[in-house]
Amino acid sequence: MLKEERQQKILERLYASGKVQVVPLAREFESSQDTIRRDLTDLEDQGFLKRVYGGAVPFRKVVPGFDGRTDKEKNEKYIVAKKAVELVRPGSLIAIDGGTTNTLFASLLPMSIRLRVVTNSFLVAEELRKRPDVDVTFLGGSYDKQSQVTVGEAACLQLDSYLFDQCFLGAYGVDAATGLTIPEPFQGEVGVKRRLIDRSREVNVMGVCSKLGVSAEYVICPIDRIDRIICERPVPKLIQKKYGGRIV
Repeated sequence: MLKEERQQKILERLYASGKVQVVPLAREFESSQDTIRRDLTDLEDQGFLKRVYGGAVPFRKVVPGFDGRTDKEKNEKYIVAKKAVELVRPGSLIAIDGGTTNTLFASLLPMSIRLRVVTNSFLVAEELRKRPDVDVTFLGGSYDKQSQVTVGEAACLQLDSYLFDQCFLGAYGVDAATGLTIPEPFQGEVGVKRRLIDRSREVNVMGVCSKLGVSAEYVICPIDRIDRIICERPVPKLIQKKYGGRIV
């Protein structure tokens, strides 16, 4: 196994469980413990993790996005993010907005992937900074301190310069009748999310199954404007039919 591939898998184990240990990793990857320790040191130097006795923990906890529920459904969000990563087309131009699942999504992108990314999320931009072949454009605008994203007219106007191959959006609620929605006091994000959708050839919404059937005060787009809803597990056929077969 190549060093880069092994280190990517170490990061996946780290984000999935919240910690990794040298001995189990060495056994899993059929490598020496010294090799794994060197991998952990490399990843620590890049800011991905913090070495502790016998292993490593994340460098920092993922900061909560607009829903403020970083720890709730953590495993489910990891699965959603991992599935979303598998849908990214290398070499494309993609947009990513803010949220806890989005930050996980950015953190799981392969170290060697080549992409052009536009984002309004400080946390997503920080994760992408660690990938040398990802070109990042950060949207200007007003800073929403709670969501840690930029919003407002300046951000929206900047988006008019792009036509994205794909966009990956976080979700508060996705209802078959109402569409993609967001609650108060986060209505400031509505304009940017709408513009991202308008400027994208393919719209992917990332959300755990508990977000299905949930509606809030502010509608971002109807369900038929979404190409794919990425959830952590299959849903019953009746629900899948309700959502037009969009759930993956």
